[in-house]
Amino acid sequence: KIPNALWANLIQERLSNVDCIKQGWILEGFPENREQAWMLQSSGIIPRHVGKQCKVYTPIKSSSSLLISVCLLEVYHTTFNWPSDLLVQQRLVKPEDLSEQEVSKKLLEYHRNFPGVFQIYQKVLKSINADQPSVDV
Repeated sequence: KIPNALWANLIQERLSNVDCIKQGWILEGFPENREQAWMLQSSGIIPRHVGKQCKVYTPIKSSSSLLISVCLLEVYHTTFNWPSDLLVQQRLVKPEDLSEQEVSKKLLEYHRNFPGVFQIYQKVLKSINADQPSVDV
């Protein structure tokens, strides 16, 4: 586990780069809890939009369909986001930490921690139906 203060410093450092300032940024999977959200805010990192996934069963159902490209550091989905490049398809591997049990554990932690995070970001919170193709999301 990385201490929250270190996370906040690392993220603040990265978001101060020119590309993030000009093009914007997306944090996925962070903050994970209220303390991390407060640390981001105290570091001056305040998002304009915060997304909330609506379908509870989607991560478990979809996790078995996720594949990653180690070379490109990209995530693909067998149904919603399949790469057209045959070479990329051949390099795809299934992540080791995406068993149904592991995803269920992460989902439980998400439901425990996120009411506090959502409370902090309630003015910029958007609900997203993630049980659809990524292009529609």
